[in-house]
Amino acid sequence: MTALGGDVTETADGLSIRPRPLHGGPFGTYRDHRMAMAAAVVGLVVPGVGIEDVDTTAKTLPGFTGRWTAMLAGG
Repeated sequence: MTALGGDVTETADGLSIRPRPLHGGPFGTYRDHRMAMAAAVVGLVVPGVGIEDVDTTAKTLPGFTGRWTAMLAGG
């Protein structure tokens, strides 16, 4: 999130996130399907977000990329 301009600090038991405007850029998934899906949601409101290794979503939702694209196209 910080690569997109976010202000995030890791704490002992989670994250501290302070509101800031975000910008496009690569969103690292670290081969984690949850991170890839979170990046897709962020990309709904932040133009130019690119998801690294989006195919990792197949772990929990095979066909995610196609379904997401169809949803955005209104299909």
